[in-house]
Amino acid sequence: MESMLKLTRERSGMTLEHAAKRLCISPGYLLQIENGARGVGTPRAMQIAELYELEKEQLFVPIRFMARYRSKGGKS
Repeated sequence: MESMLKLTRERSGMTLEHAAKRLCISPGYLLQIENGARGVGTPRAMQIAELYELEKEQLFVPIRFMARYRSKGGKS
């Protein structure tokens, strides 16, 4: 199964190398993002979406979780 990122890049007529150069990242790093091996923060997601003229929500799903902290004096 191919990622939306890879399909979008290919439909945009860009090679992995060309897209990576436009994003100022290495092709290997972009490949990891496309394959789901590396997550990205909001700024990078927005940069990638802008390159493909889409909204970041069309290419990415929010899956990052942060540890919950217990409030002082609270049980959870």
